[in-house]
Amino acid sequence: MKKLLIAGLFGAIAMIGAPISGPATAADIVLKAGHTQNAGEPMDKALKIMSEHLEKATGGKATIEIFPSMQLGGEVEMIKQVLTGTLDIVTPSNAPLTNFVPELKIFDMPFLFRDEAHMIKVLRGPVLQDISNIVAKRGIRLLGVFNIGVRHIMSKKPVKTIADLKGLKIRTMQSKYHMAAFNAFGANATPISYSELYSSLQTGVVDGAEAANTNYFEKKFYEVAPYWGQVGWTILTGPIVIAEKKFASLPKDVQKALIEGGNKAAIWEQDYYASVDKGRLDDLKKAGVTITKLNTMPFQKAAAKVHAEFLTTPDEKRILRMIQETK
Repeated sequence: MKKLLIAGLFGAIAMIGAPISGPATAADIVLKAGHTQNAGEPMDKALKIMSEHLEKATGGKATIEIFPSMQLGGEVEMIKQVLTGTLDIVTPSNAPLTNFVPELKIFDMPFLFRDEAHMIKVLRGPVLQDISNIVAKRGIRLLGVFNIGVRHIMSKKPVKTIADLKGLKIRTMQSKYHMAAFNAFGANATPISYSELYSSLQTGVVDGAEAANTNYFEKKFYEVAPYWGQVGWTILTGPIVIAEKKFASLPKDVQKALIEGGNKAAIWEQDYYASVDKGRLDDLKKAGVTITKLNTMPFQKAAAKVHAEFLTTPDEKRILRMIQETK
């Protein structure tokens, strides 16, 4: 018995000193993902679906650690972290990403999509793969694209036609494409920080802003801008991106699972956000918001000028045609 114990002890010591071989364990590959939405919001839930798929498909070898609510910085900061290798995955809104990947500007064009159903068909079709191939040349791997909502116009006074926008200071994102769109609509595009929007509406710094049903309701902007002009001037997108260098360094099975997981997460989020956003319109009606459905034809005519100004390369024109021809 004593000899068996001694043999077992030496065997255990030998195992401690032996190199570990064989397949990686769950702790070996932990990818960090950052985003700006709060925990439990659509983007956060979708990333959890992506992580669950990654874990299941790799037998627990790889997972994603998610950092919501700008814990790792703002969108631009997190994009830079992905490009420098200190963060693995980020899901920013498309506008700031165009500063690093200008080919993605097509997603910021006004009236690119006819409606949400059209957008979903485009994002699940060959167009996305075409764009992904172009983006890869910039060192970025596109794993999917989230839906961040159809955008409309809130205002302090009624906006019933495009003519009513003339001279109004409308808050936009710090995006030259968004600013060009609203200037083309006749407004005075005014980019200010989102965190300052409520007070800026309250004090008259701006006369209105563009937003989706969801954030217009949840941030209670209707308290200071009670008029809601439904025009659907764009549908914001949120690409899921990882640096191509990081992606290439991962085992083949993890790469495959990431692609599958990104696609699965994007499909779920696109549908989920659309359903939530439609529900918020009912909430706005109950809150007493004055809702006007605008004639989009004059807006679309103005948008065509923005397309002509910014989509100038053969690839950009070809992809625009592919999107427009998607049924």
